[in-house]
Amino acid sequence: MMKPVLATLVLIATVLVRADEPATAAPPASLSAEVRQQLTTSLPGYTPPAPAKPPAAPNPDVLELPKMTVKQQPRPRVRLGDSVILGPKAFNEDLAKKNLSTLDRGVLNKFTLPSWLGGVSAAERAREDYNIAQKQQFLSDVFTISKAVEQTDPAAAKSLREAAGKP
Repeated sequence: MMKPVLATLVLIATVLVRADEPATAAPPASLSAEVRQQLTTSLPGYTPPAPAKPPAAPNPDVLELPKMTVKQQPRPRVRLGDSVILGPKAFNEDLAKKNLSTLDRGVLNKFTLPSWLGGVSAAERAREDYNIAQKQQFLSDVFTISKAVEQTDPAAAKSLREAAGKP
């Protein structure tokens, strides 16, 4: 096997030797009109394909809907966190720590009245606030969906809002 440098030198030498030789071959004579015509008719020609024809009548089995573009931010996926694996009592206490002030948790609720006297602990109040916020978020979501449904079926949108309002 030859090394690349040696192969390059041989190629350059061959080109230089050929360049020094005189050109002895005569240029080809131009073809006559008869020969050109015979060659043209004997060779296959290019015929472009026929354009596709649209169907004569629309297919009754195919339903074509108008094109639409939907732009909506996806809601964040629910991830497993501390609140998912907590029990109800621990979850309520965690809500109280997050949502209530230290004054409210430590001083004002140091001693909670019994439930039969109307006493509510800080954890229970935090859970009630959480439930109210969840209900408001749910109603907001239903209202958003019903606004979209209202464009196609107002009666269904109204019944959806009424169903969401029931306890």
